[in-house]
Amino acid sequence: MKIVEAAGDARRCMKEYVIERSAAPVPLCGDPAAGPWASAKAAAIDEFPWYRSGDRQSTAVRALYDAEALYLQFLAADRHIFAKVTELNGPVCTDSCVELFATVAPPAGPDYFNFEANCCGTFHLGFGPRREDRRLVGADLAAGIEVATSTAAATRAERPDDDGWWLAARIPFGVLSELAGSEVRPRAGTVWRGNFYRCGGKTDPQFACWNPVATPSPDFHRPEFFATIRFAAGPATRP
Repeated sequence: MKIVEAAGDARRCMKEYVIERSAAPVPLCGDPAAGPWASAKAAAIDEFPWYRSGDRQSTAVRALYDAEALYLQFLAADRHIFAKVTELNGPVCTDSCVELFATVAPPAGPDYFNFEANCCGTFHLGFGPRREDRRLVGADLAAGIEVATSTAAATRAERPDDDGWWLAARIPFGVLSELAGSEVRPRAGTVWRGNFYRCGGKTDPQFACWNPVATPSPDFHRPEFFATIRFAAGPATRP
C-alpha cells in the first residue's frame, strides 16, 4: 500500500487488490469459505471520508475471475436494511447498496464501468468517461448478469432484527465488452483501476469506500481516486 500526495495536500492511500483466477465453478453465495471463495482475498470497504454520525458498518468484498466472467461477493453488516428501487439502472445508490467502479483499460482512456446493486439484487451498470453521458446496459444484455442476495423479495423494509446481508454477482466479460464497444477480457497481469463502495440506505446513509476519496462531499465518480486492481495467474481452489 503506497501513500501519495493528492491535490490540495490531502493524503490518500493507493491500495492494491489482487483478483485470483478460479479453476472451479464459483458459487453465487454469501459463504466466504465456499469453494474457490476460500482462496479469494478480502478487501475492507472501511474508509468513511464523509462521516458525520451513526454506525460505521463493516463491508467486506471478494472478487474472482475465470475465462468468462468476473465474480463479486459482498458481505455487509447492516442494522437498517432497506431497498425500494426495482427498475434496471434505477437509483439503487439510495438503497442499501454495494458497488464496483473500474477503468478496464487505463492506458487507453478514462472510460470506466460502474456496477451498483442494492440488497435485493436490482442493479445499475453504466460505461463512460464521466458521470454524465454514460451508456447504460439494456435489458437484453443485462439478462446475462447473475445476481444472488440474502433478500428474497424485490423490495426491503427495515426490521428490528436487521444485522446484515450479502450479495454475489457474476458479470460476464462478454456483457462488459458489448457495453464498452471493445473487448474486455482480463488475463494474468491485467491491471484495472477501480474502487469498491457501500451506500447505507435510508436510516444510515453513510458512504464508504475501499480506497479513500478526497472530496468535500460524497462523490464516487472520481477516477483519480481509483486504486490498482490486478488479475493474478491463479488458479484459486479450495485449500
